Amino acid sequence: MFSPLDILYIVLAFCVLWFTAALFWLIWQVANIFRNVNVAITETREKLMKIEEAISFIRGKFEHATSNISLLVAGISKVVEYAMDKRKESREEQKEEKKQVSRKKKRKEAEAEEEGA
Repeated sequence: MFSPLDILYIVLAFCVLWFTAALFWLIWQVANIFRNVNVAITETREKLMKIEEAISFIRGKFEHATSNISLLVAGISKVVEYAMDKRKESREEQKEEKKQVSRKKKRKEAEAEEEGA
């Protein structure tokens, strides 16, 4: 029938077959892991690109808004400057009117003294 050496070769052949199957299964699992990692990295890149686009969009809107705000601030500063100038002129006019009123009073008092003397 089979000699002990033949049985040894048959057992070794089955061992090599099982070792090859196990090695193939291990390589298959590693390849699936690498594929899953690759898919995850691709999805992450896509999400990061979407986030970058959103940030760029927001930055553009913000820059546009700040340019409008700078124009608005410049306009408001001109209005405030104009109001301050008008207020200063108004105060100067009031001071001038007070001086004129006091001069008129002094003249009237001087005239009243001259008439009384």
